[in-house]
Amino acid sequence: MSASEPGSPWLSPERGRRSPDAPPLAGVRVLDIATALAAPMASGMLADQGADVIKLEPPAPGDVIRHIGPAIAEVSGLYQMTNRSKRVATVNLRTEQGLKIVLDLARGADVVFMNFRPGVAGRLGLAPQDLHAANPDLIVVWVTGFGLSGPLAGRAAYDGIVQAMSGFAALEADDGTGRPHTLRHTVSDKLAALYAAQAATAALLARERGAAGQVVEVSMLEVSAAFLWMDAAGRETLLDYDGPQRSDPAAHVKPLKTSDGWIYVVALTDGQFEGLCKALGVPFGEDVATMAARHGNRAAAGAAWREIRRRLGEIPTEEATRLLEARDVPNSPAVPLADLPANSHLRERRFFVETGHPAVGRVRQAGMPVRFGGTPAAPGWSAPTPGRDTDEIVGAMGGRRADELRDAGAIA
Repeated sequence: MSASEPGSPWLSPERGRRSPDAPPLAGVRVLDIATALAAPMASGMLADQGADVIKLEPPAPGDVIRHIGPAIAEVSGLYQMTNRSKRVATVNLRTEQGLKIVLDLARGADVVFMNFRPGVAGRLGLAPQDLHAANPDLIVVWVTGFGLSGPLAGRAAYDGIVQAMSGFAALEADDGTGRPHTLRHTVSDKLAALYAAQAATAALLARERGAAGQVVEVSMLEVSAAFLWMDAAGRETLLDYDGPQRSDPAAHVKPLKTSDGWIYVVALTDGQFEGLCKALGVPFGEDVATMAARHGNRAAAGAAWREIRRRLGEIPTEEATRLLEARDVPNSPAVPLADLPANSHLRERRFFVETGHPAVGRVRQAGMPVRFGGTPAAPGWSAPTPGRDTDEIVGAMGGRRADELRDAGAIA
């Protein structure tokens, strides 16, 4: 069946057909049968970039992230940002008719995102072989906590657990007490989403160049470990290194107290360190003029930094910023999230978008952090309420009517 014929589950244009000024992923069809954050965020990124994404949610209470954090009308702030550009239907995958809906949608899809634990997908009839029987060209992006094999494969995964297991919590440990700290946001989930979205588009490109459909496996643990290892495991990477440098050079970047707040300063180059000293009137000589000198003369470098901290502590943040910027020294105050929309740079770039949502009222949200010069994307701005598009999606598929499917418990 052509995707443009009556009875097709997809209401978007024929696969691959796009106008010159369409969003970058126009014509790509994505089926999202995942819950929580990682996989739905990945499909949401593709939706923001123009893909037609249909999200299937289980019956009430629906996707768990509808109810995490501040929420109105079963749309939380987290759900809004993750699902704002999708269509959504409420489908009971554990019924025969619900499973048929999924497989019918898979026949017209390019990509499926899912995050079942290994074994669950098979019991539901939604293992990759089931999906590929319906559509051999399908790209199945399977996001799990620990991968599809190994002793932890069947274990439940939550962001805090993965942060602890991957090294994040230990890396962020308090210097004085050694107490580990997880980051105060779901970094492992969001990293998995970024990797999954990139991998999905890579698989799409490979298919366009002649490759077959395939399974793309994304492990939250492995994503987090790879991301952290990049710049926090220098000594663990260079196994024969015996110099003085610590594994995680970014650990040197710490908040500096001003008279009325906190500021971060990164003087990475010799010129920036000289600018930092001269901006604050700190003595600057040959013993600290180069990175090699500062490493070789720890006493002088330590004295310079103590004086830097002392002088910053005597002036307000605004004055410190002015002095440092005059010397081209990278710096920033520690900005609360609530103050970001007032940032003059972000405001001029029109990064934050304020809209009205038909169910939840006023919404302010981050726009797209990636901008396409030739194929501009236009995200949707109102995440769906539960089951908003069920009848539209099911009605376009032909066969049994929506009211019959609802009576049978297949949809809600």
